[in-house]
This record gives sequence, C-alpha cells and structure tokens, in this order.
Amino acid sequence: MPFGCFALLAQSGNFVIYRLMRGLKHHGVEGQAVYAFHEYATGSHRVFFDVCLPEGAPPARFHEHMRELPGPEGTVVPVVYDSRKPRRAKTGVRKDLDFDKERPVVLLVGGTGLVLLGIGALLCLVDAAI
Repeated sequence: MPFGCFALLAQSGNFVIYRLMRGLKHHGVEGQAVYAFHEYATGSHRVFFDVCLPEGAPPARFHEHMRELPGPEGTVVPVVYDSRKPRRAKTGVRKDLDFDKERPVVLLVGGTGLVLLGIGALLCLVDAAI
C-alpha cells in the first residue's frame, strides 16, 4: 500500500500538467496575454501574465516558470487559454501544445500506483478478516 501511495504521489505533477494540456487541446482558444511581473524562484523566474479577454469578462492571471523573461513588463505574448477557465493558460500557439511526454508517465506510474494501492487495500482486508 505505501508503494502505491508513493507511485501516485510521484506522478502527480505530471498528471496536473497532462490535465492542463489536454484541456487546452480540447477547449483552448488562442489569444494574447500581457506580461505583468515576475518573481525569482530558484534558477528560474515565475512569470505572471494577464490574459486579454473580451470586455465584461473577469480578469484572469496565470503564471509560468521560465528561464528567461519574455521582455520588459507590458510585453504582449501569444497564449492559449481554456475558454471555460481563462486562468488555465499556456504561452505559445495551439499547434505547439504537446502533452505526449506526460501521457505515458501518467498511465504507467499512475496505473501501477492504483494497482499497488488496490492490492495493498485487499491484503489489509484479508488480513483483518483472518
């Protein structure tokens, strides 16, 4: 059971990226975002962007980790954002979205983790019954 929990925890970061990219692939809208500000975070920058939405829509801000800044504050960059939740976004264009690297990791490690977790729970139930 602990091995299953560890496997699920180990792939959780890839699972989050996979879900974001899959959502952007299916519901993504190309648009623009304005570079607002950044924070330095251990060898990279956490860069915050404001998505340019149609008038009347609530503002949406998202961040990405980048090695280099996209330019001075106020720089406009292309972005793909989820039409349902605009704060789920990624810089770039839709055709460049690629989540093929995360899919095998999520399926292999996550599936193995679920199987190990199930076997561990089953063994606990069998041991408790005896």
